[in-house]
Amino acid sequence: MLRNFEEILAKIEKDPVKKRIVVVAAHDEEVLGSVVEAYKKGIAVFTLIGKSEEIAIIMKELGEDATRWDIIDEPDDKEAARLAMKMIADGAADLPMKGLLHTAVFLKAVFNKEYGLVPENALVGQITVAEYKAAGKLIMVTDCAVTVDPGYAQKVQLIQNAVKLAKALGYKTPKVAVITPVEVVNPKMPETIEASMLTVASMRNQIKGCIVDGPLALDNALSKEAAVAKGIDSPVAGDADILLMPNLSTGNVLDKALRYFAEIKTGSAVVGGKIPFIITSRSDTAQNKLHAIALSVL
Repeated sequence: MLRNFEEILAKIEKDPVKKRIVVVAAHDEEVLGSVVEAYKKGIAVFTLIGKSEEIAIIMKELGEDATRWDIIDEPDDKEAARLAMKMIADGAADLPMKGLLHTAVFLKAVFNKEYGLVPENALVGQITVAEYKAAGKLIMVTDCAVTVDPGYAQKVQLIQNAVKLAKALGYKTPKVAVITPVEVVNPKMPETIEASMLTVASMRNQIKGCIVDGPLALDNALSKEAAVAKGIDSPVAGDADILLMPNLSTGNVLDKALRYFAEIKTGSAVVGGKIPFIITSRSDTAQNKLHAIALSVL
């Protein structure tokens, strides 16, 4: 089981076959900083699409010779995104990465049926992966950026997406905590009812490859002491690997709190399509972007 980002990077470095990542609107210092670091670490190789002159200037500042990189000059964001998805559809690249362009423009190209990157009825969701040093492992939080207000069926898909990532990280039977404000079913809180439904579905093997339990408040999902204090007897409580959040607002706040309050190392993966999509915030550091690249390659 991989326990931190250093172990993830080390595992990928050993793979002799490198994925090709095509970066859309690559003319951004933080993006190119993560790209250069990923290339030097042997994580992936890259095609850079965007404003070639700006890319060359940034590369020089990063100590790189731009002439040694595969760069396609395309200043228009929509056309750059289209070119990237076509490269992937044609087998010329493996994964797309969002650079300095609006997420909506990037996603419109991703979901274009012409390229077949997202199966019909698939739910694409975002997963934040964080180093949870207190437990000596990685913990996954979903959805923090894509699915606004998931209902029961969407939560099942979000769990399945997260379980696939957890398996890639070496978790044989990941434990999923369905997070709500309280650990009891409350008819005035629909999320607690859905949590109970998900738990029963897991018990009946309708959600496979994991153990699901909820409703659980965040404290008793992560702390055995809190679970004991509240009299919760559960295989998940105090030992969760995946936190399924009630909605995007809650997930997004937790994601940012992990980084800005706790200064925890994080990365993200956008999964649910035929391939992962590397989508990071414009405010993310080069390290966050490097971790996102590594998770998507993994």
